[in-house]
Amino acid sequence: MKKYVLFLFIAILVSILSGCILSKTPSTNDFAMTLDEQMTFSVNVFPSNATYTWTLDDAPLTNTQKSYVYTAHAGDHVLTVKATQSLGTDTQTWNIHDPITALLNSMVYIQAGSFMMGSTDNEYGWAQYTTPVHQVTLQAFEIGAYEVTQAQYEAIMGTNPSHFQGTGKENNPVEMVTWYDARAFCTALSAQTGRTFTLPSEAQWEYACRAGTTTLYSFGDSDALLGNYAWWDGNANGRTHPVGKKLPNAWGIYDMLGNVWEWCLDSKHDNYTGAPNDGSAWEPDTGSDRIFRGGGWFYYNPWYFRSADRNGDYPGYGYSGIGFRVVAIP
Repeated sequence: MKKYVLFLFIAILVSILSGCILSKTPSTNDFAMTLDEQMTFSVNVFPSNATYTWTLDDAPLTNTQKSYVYTAHAGDHVLTVKATQSLGTDTQTWNIHDPITALLNSMVYIQAGSFMMGSTDNEYGWAQYTTPVHQVTLQAFEIGAYEVTQAQYEAIMGTNPSHFQGTGKENNPVEMVTWYDARAFCTALSAQTGRTFTLPSEAQWEYACRAGTTTLYSFGDSDALLGNYAWWDGNANGRTHPVGKKLPNAWGIYDMLGNVWEWCLDSKHDNYTGAPNDGSAWEPDTGSDRIFRGGGWFYYNPWYFRSADRNGDYPGYGYSGIGFRVVAIP
């Protein structure tokens, strides 16, 4: 007991000598807040007879109390409180991030162009699903540099369905989302921002994934470098990871391979016979299975991470290996 009291006395003495703020709420320095969300920020000061000066982005606030109720604005902001009393002055800062502004700022402009979609490579006999190889000519569009994160999804939809969630996982890709969930997110994001967002067509996805290449992978024909660009069974340790931690492709787009599969607009077809050649989605039947592309954290065969590889399932299906990214029409 004596040792505990002595330790507490030393801790308080160190706090007095180094500054008067003992703790703060929230205790973390960096976190995300959704638009118009409110949160109370406060500090615990010793001794308690301090004066408080609050600033937001270096602009003074009228609040002079130890607590401040902040309403989130668009964009990233810095909230600071300075506590001053006879023993000295101490300052605490919170960095408040807006996940939707981060999404909007990360959109990558893809110029109009043409490419050869599909592959004749027939390892495992899978060329039947990626042929006939055909030329597709696309109009310009924008695509997210990253998969939609849990923080971004929650900011728009008010919920986080992900299996791999918790503190520190806000920037992991959202998963456990159905095709319908992904479409609903795009609709809600469009309504909030005034821009038109949707899922990529399968052609837009492959065009952006290839980034001008014609090789099996966006980084070449050898899978030896897969771990530099993708989270897959060989390095993911059984879970998703924060977006943007692997190398991007040549167009600055991250995680097109690995982490989670990504829903596309298109209905699932067994091959490309009759596929559109203008980059639009191939979706004659709203009730059919839907395409997802890119490979996921739990897949063990590098084959699934080829630029041309295709997969799909029932649009109401969601699990911890499927997420999405968005496209916008300029």
